[in-house]
Amino acid sequence: DLSTFDTASVTDMGGMFEGCVSLSELDLSSFNTSSVTNMFGMFRQCNSLKSVDVSTFDTSSVRSMGEMFLSCDALKSLDVSSFDTSSVTNMNGMFCLCIAMESLDLSSFDTASVTDMGSMFCCSHFTSLDVSSFDTAAVMNMEEMFQGCSNLVSLDLSSFDTSGVSSMRRMFDGCHN
Repeated sequence: DLSTFDTASVTDMGGMFEGCVSLSELDLSSFNTSSVTNMFGMFRQCNSLKSVDVSTFDTSSVRSMGEMFLSCDALKSLDVSSFDTSSVTNMNGMFCLCIAMESLDLSSFDTASVTDMGSMFCCSHFTSLDVSSFDTAAVMNMEEMFQGCSNLVSLDLSSFDTSGVSSMRRMFDGCHN
């Protein structure tokens, strides 16, 4: 029960719940995240986490969401539609290895400042993924971005601006379908 935590002055929540392998549910609705700039690896390797409500998170100041949900094996759904990602530069590995998650609504993501999307969806079991609204003009790294996404049957990347990308290594490796 973290409902009494005063997080109004917290700027760094990186790795906060990392490795909490037995944790299955987490209620963070009382968290004030308006000052947070780093959420890197916040839930990384929470293998048993089935439910986490992040819909009340104020992410307007966050610059790093890299590996935020990496290896959240049991997480089937996630509502990130209220995330303000306008300041985020790092989304590397953000949803990588989320093997139970089949879809994700990213239509509200503002990716204009993102420079690193490497491994963002790697080895996840998404059956559908709409990234058509992504602004990728600032992105330099897309390596392994969709690696192992073997359940995807289509992916519309026609709006991607890849003129600044320096690495696309293994970007679609293992995308069998």
